[in-house]
Amino acid sequence: MKMKRQYWALAIATTMVLGACSDADELPTPSVETPSTSSTEGTDGTEEPSDDATITEGEGQSQRADQVLEAISTALDQAYEERTTENIVERINGPARQTIEAEFANAERFGTEDLAPVPLTDAASTWSTSADFPRVAMVFTENPETGSNDQLVVLSQVNGRSNYKLWGYADLVPAEADITFATDTDAIAKDSAEGLATSPLQALNEYADRLRGDSTSVTYEDDALTSSLHAQRDSISDSLGETGTVSIDARALNHGPLSMATEDGGAVTMGSLEYDVSIDRTVSGSTITVGDELAQWMTGEADSSYDIQGTLTSTYYVTVAFYIPARGEGNVQVIATSYPVLMNVTDDASTNPDE
Repeated sequence: MKMKRQYWALAIATTMVLGACSDADELPTPSVETPSTSSTEGTDGTEEPSDDATITEGEGQSQRADQVLEAISTALDQAYEERTTENIVERINGPARQTIEAEFANAERFGTEDLAPVPLTDAASTWSTSADFPRVAMVFTENPETGSNDQLVVLSQVNGRSNYKLWGYADLVPAEADITFATDTDAIAKDSAEGLATSPLQALNEYADRLRGDSTSVTYEDDALTSSLHAQRDSISDSLGETGTVSIDARALNHGPLSMATEDGGAVTMGSLEYDVSIDRTVSGSTITVGDELAQWMTGEADSSYDIQGTLTSTYYVTVAFYIPARGEGNVQVIATSYPVLMNVTDDASTNPDE
């Protein structure tokens, strides 16, 4: 007997609770001092300012950060006009490049015209940079409409003669974290847990376990990405009934993480992950239908539907930032997440229950 036809449409990336508005006082409240001027030693033994440095004192130092962001913003404008980052590699790398290239590919695939780069030119941004090379800079940009910080941007600089590059960015999410950087603070090695509740790398790796629904040795505060992803899994499971199963897989990627120390002995770290949402059709004669972007990915046609043959797996890319407290001072908190970007959709016909 043929099972009841199941209609189910997975919107891109769990359109997530992350997009919901949050009160300004629920967001992390970074307090960051103005960075010091950087320079490099020239061939004649004198100091030469790098492209992103300024030799102006006082107010000029805060202007330095604006100049860096303005240069990156100009490069991004070029990339979005050309729909490729190939010509701005001197200004972008890491998860930021992965995310933007995926956005360009999806825009072409789904016929999206309205794409805009991440805004980076807000003069009210707060900025802090590590003292040693390779240098990490973290910028909390300010929403001019609310006056509150709304995004964490991470930059990297290999040496004093190279430009700062946009490495990653994510939207701040509700978290009870008071984040304060000192001027010329320290970058933290990804595998270093000295004085911290956990190392940045372990925080990222075990967060992938958390997304899968597995137990972790690191203790995390509740966060919107995990809760919404698990709620989506449960909703799909209810919709499928006896016709199939749904599962989540996740893995940390080898982009960083990049981290900086905070004044209270903790750290802010940013890294990237991929996660899969897999729907396995398990009953012979049943039909499970998906729509929206998943169907268009499989059929190449807009406003189409697609019947799953075996196991349909959609893969998403997301950038996540954590606040890691000092050892014994609390749990790891997610403080920022990017909008998950659809990277791939496949249907493994080898698991087709009809064959």
